[in-house]
Amino acid sequence: MEKETQLNPNMTSTICIDIPTYVNSKGLWVEFDDSEWWLKPSLPLLEFQLIVLCFSLAITYFFLKRLGISKISCQILTGLAFGWSWNEWDEAKRKNLNIGSQEVLALLAELGYTLYTFLIAAKVDLRMTVATGKRALLIGISALLLPLITETLVVSMVVEDLALTLRQRFALPSLSSFHAIISFPVVASLVKELHIMNSELGRLCLSSALISDFVGTFILIMKGHIKRYHMNTSRISTEVGALMVLILVAFFVLRPAMFWIIKQTPQGMPVKSCYIDGVVFLALLYIVLGTFTGHASIIGAYVMGLAIPDGAPLASTLVSKFECLVEDVFMPIFVTTCALRADLSKISATTFDVVFTKLNIILLCVACTVKFVASVSSSRYCKLPFKDALALSLIMCSKGPVELIFYTIFRDNRFIDNELFGCFVVWILFFATMVPIAVKGLYDPSRKYACYQDRNIMHLNRFSDKLRLLACIHQHENVNAIIHLLNLSCPTIENSIIVHIFHLIELPGRITPIFISHKRQGNSFDKRSYSQQIVHSFDKFERENEGTACVECYTSVSPCTVMHNDVCTLALDKIASFIILPFHITWTVDGSIGRVDKNVRTLNYSILERAPCSVGIFAHRSKLEHFRARKRSSYSVCVIFLGGKDDREALSYAKRMVKDLRVELTVLRLKAPQNYQNRSKLHNSWEYIMDEEVVKDFKGKCLGDERVVYEEKICGDGQETAFLLRKVVDMFDLMIVGRRNGLETPQTDGLNEWNEFPELGYLGDLIASSEINNGTSLLVIQQQQISHHISKHTL
Repeated sequence: MEKETQLNPNMTSTICIDIPTYVNSKGLWVEFDDSEWWLKPSLPLLEFQLIVLCFSLAITYFFLKRLGISKISCQILTGLAFGWSWNEWDEAKRKNLNIGSQEVLALLAELGYTLYTFLIAAKVDLRMTVATGKRALLIGISALLLPLITETLVVSMVVEDLALTLRQRFALPSLSSFHAIISFPVVASLVKELHIMNSELGRLCLSSALISDFVGTFILIMKGHIKRYHMNTSRISTEVGALMVLILVAFFVLRPAMFWIIKQTPQGMPVKSCYIDGVVFLALLYIVLGTFTGHASIIGAYVMGLAIPDGAPLASTLVSKFECLVEDVFMPIFVTTCALRADLSKISATTFDVVFTKLNIILLCVACTVKFVASVSSSRYCKLPFKDALALSLIMCSKGPVELIFYTIFRDNRFIDNELFGCFVVWILFFATMVPIAVKGLYDPSRKYACYQDRNIMHLNRFSDKLRLLACIHQHENVNAIIHLLNLSCPTIENSIIVHIFHLIELPGRITPIFISHKRQGNSFDKRSYSQQIVHSFDKFERENEGTACVECYTSVSPCTVMHNDVCTLALDKIASFIILPFHITWTVDGSIGRVDKNVRTLNYSILERAPCSVGIFAHRSKLEHFRARKRSSYSVCVIFLGGKDDREALSYAKRMVKDLRVELTVLRLKAPQNYQNRSKLHNSWEYIMDEEVVKDFKGKCLGDERVVYEEKICGDGQETAFLLRKVVDMFDLMIVGRRNGLETPQTDGLNEWNEFPELGYLGDLIASSEINNGTSLLVIQQQQISHHISKHTL
């Protein structure tokens, strides 16, 4: 069958399409005489297109990511490269991207975008629209309404004087309004890509964009229906009524049913597959019903997604099952195929002579300028620093897949021509490329962690300063270990401790992070079961140590890649001197490895690099577990001291422990051979003097107590050190060492060759090894790093 198709206004081609179409190939040997046999059936052609597009995307991103170019920019560039006229290669491109195959590819891309919209909506917490602060409300509304009003005024003033076609006049109000809209999915994706989701700026951007998106979408839909109402009153009334019915059913029938599903799911367990299948079926049903009622397919997906309760366990299970497929497969195909429609080689100086094209470009520039100025002004009114206000305004002006699909729909329905569509794609590419680079230069959330005051244990005034600790909890197994370590910190009336317990939860089913202060919010956490058992455990610890320990509990629900921001921010705000981090490996009672969490290890690394105070990584083993259970009268602690600020911090913490009459402390100082000590005195005189003063102070205040032992050993190399540690490690319940990152001494020479866990240092890595340790707990301490070079660190 022959079909004459107009690919663009300047070219008409005749394309042959087989009806019915062949889906599968007949095989290699059947049609071997035809050189293009494998491209005729639709399935092999689709597979070939996907291979070419995915390979091109991977190559493009591999090279451009080093320049700070975002993923979506690479996807648009790939699409533009395939859409560009290749001159003598145009015929081959036309065969491989013919009309029939593009329909299949476009269908796959649209399905991917619909699922993307569904997942984004499922991760939205609707209560944010009600509980949004005044700052987010002011910024979101001003960034939407001011450009929207400006666009409307400009259009109303000039439209009557311009020579526009009927279709252009019909499309202009919607186009001008959409130029001013702020898209929440685009802002959320950008904030996630920049790793600032749980920073103060990131939270404000998400809240402002959510308010703006809801209000803008409502205005856009109502504006479109009102414009069409006079053409066909009964049809528009039916469409609006059907949409309202879908919304009411979703929120008053399906949403309560999903809460029932959540109640049937045991805490900490994923939702049953049959329930997930049912929710996916309802989502697809809503997509079909939305289309039947005269709306875009994404409207049904968006409504159904909003009806799903965010967070665990339903939304988190959905996201964990489908997010990778949608964001890493479907969305790149969608963005690339949209950009594929633009042929920038056809754009010339005459393109901008077209009145409609010139008007839209002017409106686009006006909308972005007014939106930027409105965002900056409202942010400054809300007392944001100037650089933060600029960064927020750039994020609010960002463009992405939502704008791309909107302009693509207008292009496919011939409301705009190919040249104007190409201009829109370039505009989106410009913002998608420049905004992330500019925001990274303007806003660095870790810069505030560069504290230049002493926040460590060593410099605490033992008569007046309270020890402020921040202990992180990932799972319930960490609770007892942290409580035992807090008891060893010897809380007394003279030297009380203030403990901030921080429960860190990684939850994929949310797009906005949660920070909960349980003391401020009372028992509100009972409704969601966040940290309930953990809070009760530490409330009991506070009651048992009344007058000597004060405990406050917090919970953070955020992606693992940005959790370190919450930890460092809380440590900074609470003036903590010491952060306690659980080791990423947990052991069973018999000494075998029970659990390994790589995300916790990555988090520990990030905190070690950025923390505004001292940090300790605590590897809990079985001996400590029996400390309280057996009501033991004594508890043995050993500090390995080689020298350096981390070892001095470790010794300072041990000095506090020995105030507890149950603690027996041994300080084992490993010294280098005499010839190296003489050189060390000359080259590192200040460090040597500091080490000697700390040891002298310890001897003067602690020796003489029969519970305290001080020993010195000479170790010429790492082998002797390892041999000594193997002998003594099982003699103690807890060993404390300094991390000593980057320090090379004869005592550790050669240990770097077997260093499996660099975050523990050479000695800590050796002690944590299951080969020599059957039950001794380990605390590795890093003293506060005064001079931070945070900007050099990346996740």
